[in-house]
Amino acid sequence: MKLNIRHGMTAGLTAIAMVAVTGCAQPPIEQLEAAQKAVDAAKAAGATEYAKEDLATLEQQFALAKEELAKQETALSVFRSYAEADKLLLKVVESGAAIATKATQNKEAAQAAAKEREKEAQQVVASAKELMAEAPTGKDKAAVEALKEDISGLEANLSAVHQLIEKGDYLGADAQAKALKEKASAVSGEIQKAIEKAGGKKVKAHA
Repeated sequence: MKLNIRHGMTAGLTAIAMVAVTGCAQPPIEQLEAAQKAVDAAKAAGATEYAKEDLATLEQQFALAKEELAKQETALSVFRSYAEADKLLLKVVESGAAIATKATQNKEAAQAAAKEREKEAQQVVASAKELMAEAPTGKDKAAVEALKEDISGLEANLSAVHQLIEKGDYLGADAQAKALKEKASAVSGEIQKAIEKAGGKKVKAHA
């Protein structure tokens, strides 16, 4: 009888020990740090501008992982399990690396597009300046002077576009260059009208 009691006590103590060992899981600190670095790396690669939706999804995944960590921290130590949090953090690390690559590629494409749009704007402004040399200077002098001011403004905007490219704001540069190109085309149209009104021939301008 005593042997059975001792055996039972031994089995009970063993079970308690096993619960204590398996239940006292340690939080995945290294995985958490790796996930944070992955998110930061994606932002550093330009994901904030060049992979916005992907970054938003990544941050949501990271938030879920941290919520799971917090949930386990509130549980009794013997019942804690960080398996799910660990899995979520690993997903953040993997997704973060992919998003950083995507952002870099998108940024490079945006840079090329901005530079091409800048060239197009330069050509249209140059065309407007060429037309300006044909503009009449008679009774419409005031209108011609206004057009000259428009040309000067276009050149200033060209400089601003280039500065944006130099700063790495490729999306902003592209948008401004596009607007500039449209404005320059409109100015060329006004100059052409002035030339035709004065009896001059129609000059073909760059599109």
